[in-house]
Amino acid sequence: MLKIFSTQVSGLLKAISDKEEQSIEESSRLLAHTVLSEGTVYFKGFGEMEAVVSEALFGENKFRRGAEFTDASWEELLPVDSVVVASRFADDFEALDFCKKVKEHADCYVILLGGRRKEAVLETTADIVIDTKAARGLVPLDDGSRIGVPSGLTALFAYYALFLTTEEILEEYDEE
Repeated sequence: MLKIFSTQVSGLLKAISDKEEQSIEESSRLLAHTVLSEGTVYFKGFGEMEAVVSEALFGENKFRRGAEFTDASWEELLPVDSVVVASRFADDFEALDFCKKVKEHADCYVILLGGRRKEAVLETTADIVIDTKAARGLVPLDDGSRIGVPSGLTALFAYYALFLTTEEILEEYDEE
């Protein structure tokens, strides 16, 4: 089972690198703009996606001008800020509702990380959606079901893609 899982996860990470490259680049430009404008990059995670918030704020490589989105953030939210929202699925009602409220409240940049399910119709107010590719289990069982949904793992990979690309953009400005 582990061999199947690791092979499948490698494929998902490669798919994020290849197929989400443009979304990651565009998102990183928006986030760099927030940092350079001295805005705040807020992180909000739903469920297990709190791991993205934790990594962004407490990991070895903290996101510049990063902060956790809390109830108090509504009062501080400005159009120059950005909000990175992480949910298991890109069509998660709670996450989509949150994105909509952020846009209505401050019309700042909103980036949504989540797995796109094939059958889902994605309508969101997020400026950019980055598909984490983890929408179902990767390991088939004898009864036809699947286990091993690596949503947290692929979301953290997508976060690091954002972090590294944003840092690369900011380094260009630091050198000037």
